Amino acid sequence: MASSKLLPARGKARLVKTKLIALLRLFGLIALLLALTAAISLWLSPKPDLYRNYQQASAYFAAEGELLSLRLANDQRYRLRITLNDIAPSLQQATLLYEDRNFYQHYGVDGSAILRAFWQSVIKDGRRQGASTISMQLARLRFNLRSNTWAGKLQQLAYALYLERHFSKTEILEGYFNYAPYAANIEGVAAASLVYFSKEAKYLTLPESLALAVMPQNPSQRNPETTTGQQQLELARQRLAQLWLQQQAKPANPANLSTPSKPIPLSTAQISRLEMPLHYQKRSNLPYAAPHFINYLAASTGQQGRFYTSLQLGVQQQVERLVQAYLLRQQSKGLENASVLLIKRSNLQVVSWLGSADFNNAAIHGQVDGVTALRSPGSALKPFIYALAMQQGIIHPQSLLIDLPRRYGGFNPENFDRQFVGPIHATAALINSRNLPAVHLQSQLQQPDFYQWLLQAGVNLPQPAEYYGLALALGGMEITMQQLVQLYASLGNQGQWGKVNWQAEASDENVESIGSIEGVENIKKTENMDNVANNKTHSVLSKEAAFLTLDMLRQHAKPQAALLTKLTSSTPVAWKTGTSYAFRDAWAVGLSGDYVLAVWLGNFNGDSNPNLVGRSAAGPLFFQILDLLDISPTTNKALFTATADLNLRQVPLCQRSGDLPNKYCPQTELGWFIPGVSPIKLSKVHRAVPVDIISGKRACFHQPGKTKLDVYEFWPSDVNRSFINAGIILRQPPDFGQACTGLSPVVSTMPAIRSPQADLVYQLGASAEQRKIALQASFDGDVSQAHWFANNRYLATVKPGETFFWTAQAGRYQLRVVDDLGGVDSRLIQLVDQ
Repeated sequence: MASSKLLPARGKARLVKTKLIALLRLFGLIALLLALTAAISLWLSPKPDLYRNYQQASAYFAAEGELLSLRLANDQRYRLRITLNDIAPSLQQATLLYEDRNFYQHYGVDGSAILRAFWQSVIKDGRRQGASTISMQLARLRFNLRSNTWAGKLQQLAYALYLERHFSKTEILEGYFNYAPYAANIEGVAAASLVYFSKEAKYLTLPESLALAVMPQNPSQRNPETTTGQQQLELARQRLAQLWLQQQAKPANPANLSTPSKPIPLSTAQISRLEMPLHYQKRSNLPYAAPHFINYLAASTGQQGRFYTSLQLGVQQQVERLVQAYLLRQQSKGLENASVLLIKRSNLQVVSWLGSADFNNAAIHGQVDGVTALRSPGSALKPFIYALAMQQGIIHPQSLLIDLPRRYGGFNPENFDRQFVGPIHATAALINSRNLPAVHLQSQLQQPDFYQWLLQAGVNLPQPAEYYGLALALGGMEITMQQLVQLYASLGNQGQWGKVNWQAEASDENVESIGSIEGVENIKKTENMDNVANNKTHSVLSKEAAFLTLDMLRQHAKPQAALLTKLTSSTPVAWKTGTSYAFRDAWAVGLSGDYVLAVWLGNFNGDSNPNLVGRSAAGPLFFQILDLLDISPTTNKALFTATADLNLRQVPLCQRSGDLPNKYCPQTELGWFIPGVSPIKLSKVHRAVPVDIISGKRACFHQPGKTKLDVYEFWPSDVNRSFINAGIILRQPPDFGQACTGLSPVVSTMPAIRSPQADLVYQLGASAEQRKIALQASFDGDVSQAHWFANNRYLATVKPGETFFWTAQAGRYQLRVVDDLGGVDSRLIQLVDQ
């Protein structure tokens, strides 16, 4: 009876089971139909944007590839896009081995992996295994799917097929590496590699690759920033290492030789290193180097991604340490803050950028960037006034200037030392930073004047020219260190001005973003664009004026402190100092080799300090920084050597007057000038005066045996007065012994041009020999040398009886010969090509 009662119950159970199975099949069929419908719908959908709304962080690299800073994306995550070619092959291999061994064989869904996971997890009730492919994981990450439900899992499958439909395997694997989670707020292998191992993904070692390969599967429990997480990560890494070795021992599958499915073979030494624990960096240890430089790039580019800069981290760190040590020694003088900008002259690349002595020091307003802050330059702009004056034919380097009080309307400039030296040569006036000569030269500039020229050279002057007036020569305006360095670089680049730029040398390996600091433009990595050619330049000075100014600044003596630290140094440096009004800014700026360096000391709150003097405060630090650099002697020699294409001549000049020496000039020195531009003339300062041998009185005529000739200086009245005002007593000729009714001319016979002949047309041939014109003249017997000019352009210096052969060009010329006694002859000639 009991048996008969059980039969209906068993029958009911079978019936319920049959209905349940039917219902499950129905639900499965419906789910399958829904999945297929979704898959078909997605299959027919247009290709999606794989990186839509993909927000990148910003990674800044130094010239040698060191990470300077990694900054969060706008959604507060560390995330950087990367190409598959920039990921270490070992990481690709390890990830495929761990996540999806059949990646290159399936079409988004790995059936065998699903069956294996079902058998292991459900049938055998073993450790849970996942069956998600790389494509499925990318689908979940890209489309933000919840895959922990059956509906979500089916949706994930459909989207995986969708991705496979529109993207290649390479693009899908690359996408996975860009989206995969690596604990905390770190996404993508590019950011993970930088955070945990301080290197780019292409340089990962095998142990590091194994660690990153296992993290995305369980990023919260394998977070290396926690002790437990690091332990779990190391265990998973060791398991993958064993699997790697097992796979390495298996023979390669000939059908899969084109795919990276087989692990890279390891040596015995490499295998032993797999067991060694790894050292992981933390987000809190991310570098924050050159913060002012990085802040400027971030603000000026307005972009995210990788930025490969020209900044040299080693030099940057040395400069920072040197500045801090220097200021520590100068504490008693109240010197607390400094800024430094160092660039390469040849390509205008930033080498070191120090905005302040301590970015984190609020007491000195450390977060203010002294490289971009507007400050008064003091006398640091004077070299460009002299350059323009030489370019416009107002002076040459040895021209005699007057350092005496002058009044310009309501403007009464003074010198720094409140003294006046009277007559002074242009070079000495510049390197000694005399104010009066500089102001007077500025008053003579035109087309362009100094205000117009500064605008052409990229200096922002918000007020009209009348607002600044002649005070521009003394720093009566504001300029940034960056602009000042650009101006000085033009002196070493033959007058070519360009913007300071930050980009490293363009290459396929390290360029994603490239451009000048002002006006950034992106280029593709494959373009391999040269950043010097990419940096637009234009001429602001003639090549000749730029070189002469550089040569003048080269004669500026180094401060004593620098001499004591490097007594044997003979490396030329063209440099200038500046001290602003009321001692608020101390500058030193200059060039040496292929470098342009600017140093500023001061206070960002504008406080004055009598110790803020350019030469004594900024000068020593300037030369200490130069001593850090490896300055090529060859490059430095080239910087200060006139090239053949320059229209320059170097001739003996009378040392006292700065003009061509006459017969009686007692001492000469070589000096540069620009033929046809520089105001060159024969010196008339020194004259021979007949003196009676017996009485010592001045005679009216020279009579050999009764009189002797003594040489005296005869200056123009204004110069002579300046000597008196400066307290300089000149040797005066004696009084006349008797009244003279007339004086003999200094020159008995005027020079006479013999060749070329006047009123003839000369035909020039094609060869150099056929284009030479013989210049000959006859002179008085007392003449020792003479000078030839063509249209006021200096040609040569000759001795009496000497012929100069002039290689000429077609045109009309006013030929002029001037002898050292002041005699002149000229004639007009015409030259034509055959």
